[in-house]
Amino acid sequence: MDPARALKTVAEFGARALSSTPLPELLDTGAQLAREVTESQYAVFFERSPGGDALLMRAGGGWRPGVIGRVSLSTGAGSFGRYVLQQPSRLVGALPSHPDFGVPAVLREHAVESMACVRLDGLVHPLGTLALFNLRDEPGPDALIFLQAIGNVVATAILRQVTEEGLLQSQIRLQSVQKMEAIGRLAGGIAHDFNNLVQAIGGYTEILLRHLTEGDPLRRNAEEIKKAGDRAAALTRQLLAFSRQQVLQPSVLDLNGVVHHVEQLLIRLIGADIHLRTYLSEELWPIKADAVQLEQVLMNLAVNARDAMHGGGVLTIETANVELTRSIDGEAFVVVAGPYVLLAVTDTGAGMNAETKARAFEPFFTTKPPGQGTGLGLSMVYGIVKQSGGYIWVDSELGAGTRIRIYLPRADSAAGHPAPIAPALEALPPVPPPAHGSETLLLVEDEAGVRELIHEWLAGHGYTVHAAEDGVQALDVAERLDALDLLVADVVMPTMGGPALAKRLLQSRPDLKVIFVSGYADEAIGDRRMLEDGAAFLQKPFTLDDLLRKVREVLGEQAPPSRAPGEPR
Repeated sequence: MDPARALKTVAEFGARALSSTPLPELLDTGAQLAREVTESQYAVFFERSPGGDALLMRAGGGWRPGVIGRVSLSTGAGSFGRYVLQQPSRLVGALPSHPDFGVPAVLREHAVESMACVRLDGLVHPLGTLALFNLRDEPGPDALIFLQAIGNVVATAILRQVTEEGLLQSQIRLQSVQKMEAIGRLAGGIAHDFNNLVQAIGGYTEILLRHLTEGDPLRRNAEEIKKAGDRAAALTRQLLAFSRQQVLQPSVLDLNGVVHHVEQLLIRLIGADIHLRTYLSEELWPIKADAVQLEQVLMNLAVNARDAMHGGGVLTIETANVELTRSIDGEAFVVVAGPYVLLAVTDTGAGMNAETKARAFEPFFTTKPPGQGTGLGLSMVYGIVKQSGGYIWVDSELGAGTRIRIYLPRADSAAGHPAPIAPALEALPPVPPPAHGSETLLLVEDEAGVRELIHEWLAGHGYTVHAAEDGVQALDVAERLDALDLLVADVVMPTMGGPALAKRLLQSRPDLKVIFVSGYADEAIGDRRMLEDGAAFLQKPFTLDDLLRKVREVLGEQAPPSRAPGEPR
């Protein structure tokens, strides 16, 4: 080997690596230069697989057609692949009879006798190896030094590309996250304002229906208004779920129990032409989440899967304990490492192309025909998972089905034992009609229409109701009251919100009961300890009967004697 030629080759190759030469071309060039300058029969760059279980012959020269890019070698115990990765460099003669490994078939077929190889190291794991093979003489030390110099250039080029691609992907993911956050804030704000409108429309329609007989020609019109209001309420609930502004009621759960609880419902939901399979891990770690919302997640995913399997198929639900690292799926800046419980839902349907997959969680994005979907199903799932402290990924290819992976954090052992899942909705006894009462209530609501509606309804059922439009005015009203049994307050109001008002009133009236109502919650609630300490909550829009039941529940089921007609309130 000519030392001057070797030095010049390394310098020129290094300059080429600093240019915009594509990496595949650079790898081929490096292998060819190593072969020519050292006058070897064969040269190859072995690329380590992502899992480290194989070496792929990625680039090289001298080999018969069909070897480069197709042949891979195992890195298992006692293998040639393991041997070449164990040391930074090696010179080996008498290769076929080496005692530490079996010679791979591709090397036997090319009758190689000797080898020089250098390991290319990455930041954490080896990137692969650069190797020379000869039919007779073993490459000398000078060839190994030259090979190391070429290998250093190749390793630097690979790391630079990985870094650049990582930065680009991070920017893309960050832009996607920021877009989802912006859409979420917008959706939450719209849902809050819309909920107040829906509350007033739905509430007054309820009152109107109670005054219209079955034969009244206006009753059908009122019922249609009620149906439209219910559909609007469902949409706002989905928007709140996506924007992570709904109130969750988390408890320590066994995720397998949640799956078992809705399994029969899912079977009816997906239809007879789709087979449901469950693979539920034993000794599953507990999680802390809202059982009702997780059931909603499963139902939404099942509906999406059903719609993707037009001719039938298989829907698979899996659970497992997993340990996530910060590097999972390249999401190093997002994932918090630690123990998680996996919930995976897989279908054998049509799958998604890259564009659809990138927009899968956007609200109102749907590939279904007009009138067959709102585009909020996966958005709702996304919001519930994120609000529960988890992560969600979509694995899908067109024509190859879809797999949704959800990771929920393992509950702390100090959080207690999993709570039993509530009985199915269809098994619950009939809800009794709401009772009247005669207690004194303070109603605080900044939306005039909603305030007047609730005031009229509660007063009509025997309660003494004092109303205020914000927390400051409510304090003035409360000072003039001798008796006050219950505070019903909106969470977010100008000057003083419901939690701050309740805290002030409870200082002088420790026995005061509290119900919070809101069109949005969680991030907007303020002092969440007020809810955690036992205050009741009603999510707008609610039915007027639900309000009465909640009031009676909080005050106690046994209502005081109602006032006689005409008795002052």
